[in-house]
This record gives sequence, C-alpha cells and structure tokens, in this order.
Amino acid sequence: MEWQPDEQGLQQVLQLLKDSQSPDTATQRAVQEKLEQLNQFPDFNNYLIFVLTSLKSEDEPTRSLSGLILKNNVKAHYQNFPPTVADFIKRECLNNIGDPSPLIRATIGGCLM
Repeated sequence: MEWQPDEQGLQQVLQLLKDSQSPDTATQRAVQEKLEQLNQFPDFNNYLIFVLTSLKSEDEPTRSLSGLILKNNVKAHYQNFPPTVADFIKRECLNNIGDPSPLIRATIGGCLM
C-alpha cells in the first residue's frame, strides 16, 4: 500500500513551510528548531516529498521549499533512512521529474543527486 499522509501532520508541515517564508527572525528561529525536531522522524521526509510532488494546489515556492529541505535531508541523513522512505522518495522523484513547472522540475532534479 502506498504511503499516505496523516491530514493533521500534513497541515502542520504546510504551516511550517509557510512560516519559514516569514521575514521575522524569531519565526525563522522557531521554524529551524521545529525542523530539527521533525528530522528525528524519517516519516517527515515522506511529507516533504508529498508536498513537492503531489500537492499541486500549493504555490510553487512552498512546494519548492519542501523539496529544498528534503534535498538537504537526503544529503545529510540518507544513509539513515529506512528503505521504505528511501524507495518512496526515489519513486516519487522519478514519477514527477516531468512536472509542468520548471522550478519544481529543477527542485526534483536536485533531490535525485
């Protein structure tokens, strides 16, 4: 069965992504702390790839930011990802490399490196 996000968890991730675009330093700091906490959960990366590849109703900057965070997580922690998470990320990237948006295509390409 294909991974599906918990709606409450998805809303929390989306809010975090929106908050991260705030110019306020205190908000940025709070977002960074929350990201560090969430990185303890491999499932968090599934939410990031889901936002990037499946939530086409979200604006491109939010989707792209999700992909950039995922790219950094892949670079830093890929060896610690459970095989199911690594496989899901690879499959979603490959299935969506042809996204109509050049920004999203470039972000997905960066995740595959």
